[in-house]
Amino acid sequence: MLKGEGMPRIQIFEQSFTYDRDPDECPICHHGVSPSNIGSNLISRSDLDGGNTLQILYSCPRNECQWAFIASYTQNRDYRTHYPQGDYYLRSCLPRKSVEPDTADELKELSPSYHKVLAQSSAAEGFQLDQIAGCGFRKALEFLIKDYAMHKHPDDASAIKKKMLGACINEYCSDANVKACASRAAWIGNDETHYVRKWEEKDLSDLKVLLRLTAAWILNELLTEKYLREME
Repeated sequence: MLKGEGMPRIQIFEQSFTYDRDPDECPICHHGVSPSNIGSNLISRSDLDGGNTLQILYSCPRNECQWAFIASYTQNRDYRTHYPQGDYYLRSCLPRKSVEPDTADELKELSPSYHKVLAQSSAAEGFQLDQIAGCGFRKALEFLIKDYAMHKHPDDASAIKKKMLGACINEYCSDANVKACASRAAWIGNDETHYVRKWEEKDLSDLKVLLRLTAAWILNELLTEKYLREME
């Protein structure tokens, strides 16, 4: 198949441009959609990182949303600046609204700051700010563990607030599953904030899994406490 064959086309003034596809998800409501094309623009500048950039303005067809957003398309390296009519490929859709993490009410009550930091970290990841998202998830872990520790040991609250995260996990997390998952999340989280990584084969996705596991084990404890208290 020749380049551009079978690809959708768009007309800007008297020129025709091919691009690989329309977005299939609204970046605001995150529903699968077939967005409406309501405008387009071509940026032809050699100083741009991606060379020529094709912009298409879409609107979400859902009555509950209706937001407009801009999809940006750039060319493959062999086409940049030399051939503006070359094929364009979808790179991003903006503005983008992050999906708020699904945090259980019991965890929000235990640690409101954990949920807030987690939401902001997820937003940073959504904007592909991976170099700072990891630091945020590490911070979310610390708030969760310290609030959990103070819940279990209220008399030691002042000491818990000042302790290093690792020491807090070792001294105040008696549940084996919480301690094991939280410790490993802290190891990877520390890598996200340090110059040299100790766990080179692990990355942000592993940190998020371990953080989710830690939160799940803590939630199990909170729910167990709740039902034992309500049904003595």
